[in-house]
Amino acid sequence: MNAVGIMEHEPRVVPAAQKRRVFVALSMRGSQFLGKRSLMGLLVNILANKIFAFSVIIGVGFWLLIIPAFIGALGANPAEKLLHQTGEIAIWTLGAVLSLSPLRVLLPRSRVVNALNRHRRAIGVSACVYGLIHFGLHLLYEGDAQAIARSFSKPFIWLGLAGLSILVILAATSNNFSIRKLGGKNWKWLHRLAYAAAALLIYHQAIAGKGHWHIARWLLLSLVALQTARVTKQLMAKRTRTSRA
Repeated sequence: MNAVGIMEHEPRVVPAAQKRRVFVALSMRGSQFLGKRSLMGLLVNILANKIFAFSVIIGVGFWLLIIPAFIGALGANPAEKLLHQTGEIAIWTLGAVLSLSPLRVLLPRSRVVNALNRHRRAIGVSACVYGLIHFGLHLLYEGDAQAIARSFSKPFIWLGLAGLSILVILAATSNNFSIRKLGGKNWKWLHRLAYAAAALLIYHQAIAGKGHWHIARWLLLSLVALQTARVTKQLMAKRTRTSRA
């Protein structure tokens, strides 16, 4: 074989400097990937932490209720402002906990959604607590027994009371003792009343006063959209399993 043939079959020699550049580039990409994964892991760990959950739950009330009360930012009628604020916090907190179940079905691999789902019980109980505060402020706002009695002649008050009564029952049974006594299946059926409570409370807010429907409708539309998407995905998955069988 001649010299030309030998040169044609010899492997290409990669310079050492080029090897180092390739190695550095791969190392940078690897470190960026690991950095993103570590940041995501840190975020998930924070979201899954109970201290974080309770801090957010309490912080919402502190930020929207306590601080405005101390700095005089509640307007000309502080009692009415606090009444409306506590009601909105309660209903949006309930909406948050009801959105977690469909999100878990729609995004089963999302570590963020799974982390937030660990706090469903705490979020649900906090919705009840804010609802009770809202009702207590309503009694203070009316002022006396006669005014309170007159307020009960309004339909939206009874809707709110019905929704709040359901939340109290659900909060009282949001513990492992109740699950053992009722049984897992019965407990789940009982806690599906949260959807009835949401419907009652959204309607309560919608007819409570002028302009309230503009707030309530966004919560209603969001929950309906999430539930529709969840049911659609579950039906499609069931149909796929049936066709394969």
